[in-house]
Amino acid sequence: MINDQEFLHGAAFLRLIDHGERLTITHASSIHSSIYQVETESRKSAILFKVSKKPKSAWSFTFSSQEELALDTLHNKYRSISVFLAFICHKDGICCIAQERLWSILDKDISIAGQHISVSRKTHGSYHVSGPGRQHLDQTVPQNDWPRVLFSNQDNTDE
Repeated sequence: MINDQEFLHGAAFLRLIDHGERLTITHASSIHSSIYQVETESRKSAILFKVSKKPKSAWSFTFSSQEELALDTLHNKYRSISVFLAFICHKDGICCIAQERLWSILDKDISIAGQHISVSRKTHGSYHVSGPGRQHLDQTVPQNDWPRVLFSNQDNTDE
C-alpha cells in the first residue's frame, strides 16, 4: 500500500523529472527520510520535503528536532549545496523556498524545532508564507514555481 507521504513525494518528483533538465536524484536517507539531493550539470541542491494532508488552505508545518539536526548536517557535510524546503500542500501544489529566505521569518533566538510555518493560497493566487508571530515572508511564492526554483539562480518571488 502506498502511504500519503510516498504518494505526495512521488507527485513532486514527477514534476521535477518533467521539468526537462537532466538530473540525478539521491535519497539522503542517512541524513533524514525526507531529504533528497538533486544534481544537474550546473547545480547541486538538497530538498527537505514537508507534507500537509489538510485538503484546503491554510496548511501548517512544524519543524522537528530531527529536521533541525538534518539541516545542520547538510550544512556541515555539504557546504556549497543550495538547500530548499518544499512544503507539499496536499493536492494543491508545492511551495518551495530557499532555506536562507525561509530563515528570514523564523525566530533566530531559539531552535527551529517546534517553530511553525503556515502556507496559504487563495484560488488562482500565489502562496503566502508566515512564520512564528505571524511574521510574513517578504513576497509571495508563485504556485508554478516548483521545480523551476531549483534550477534558477534567482529567489522565488512574485512581485
